[in-house]
Amino acid sequence: MLPTPTTSHLTFDHIYEPSEDTFLLLDTLALQSPFLRSRFPQTSSPPPLVLELGSGSGVVTSFLTTQSTTLFGHSSVITLSTDISPHAPDATRRTVAANITKESGCFLGAVRMDLAVGVRAGVVDVLVFNPPYVPTEVVVEDGSGEEGWIGVACGGGVDGMEVTVRVLRGLNECLSECGVAYILLCERNKPEAVAEQLRNGEYGVKWVVEKVGTSGRKGGWEVLGIWRVMRW
Repeated sequence: MLPTPTTSHLTFDHIYEPSEDTFLLLDTLALQSPFLRSRFPQTSSPPPLVLELGSGSGVVTSFLTTQSTTLFGHSSVITLSTDISPHAPDATRRTVAANITKESGCFLGAVRMDLAVGVRAGVVDVLVFNPPYVPTEVVVEDGSGEEGWIGVACGGGVDGMEVTVRVLRGLNECLSECGVAYILLCERNKPEAVAEQLRNGEYGVKWVVEKVGTSGRKGGWEVLGIWRVMRW
């Protein structure tokens, strides 16, 4: 088992605290190492760009950066994260700084941004997203309400899918030709139906979709799964 990045330097008043979904994502990425090594060997040119959407505390971005040699077989990996919260980019930068080693990949930065709207098309090789997946009446779009920025991190609107649907619709433009996405869904997101929609081209093109990680039980209050989405 690879170590979980430390977050002892953070408080969690305004950012999502790493929980069952975070740890499932880390475990799944670790198990995906043979696939990542094969798809993105050291000879890849340019080096693979790994983008995390909604980085929060920065645990996942830190893991991808500091464990790049284990995950990809080399440290020629560039990582970048975005988050709409004004608190998350600083938290992510601090978490990466607290865990980085000489063997780590290259951390490009943490940017306040709505998903990937400011990222150049076709350059993302690995996209990782732990979305707001809790079903709510509306998507909380900023932290000014009583829910605060934690509400933004958790509330996913109808079926918990409103934010995730935006990402799925943008995958074809965002990902490189060999690009792959890892997206967390819960049972109330109707993941099997979402996977079939992706396979059938309802999000622009037909994708290869596979569940590569599962909690196998309730993670907190919900059964969780990690779905890998990639081109044919």
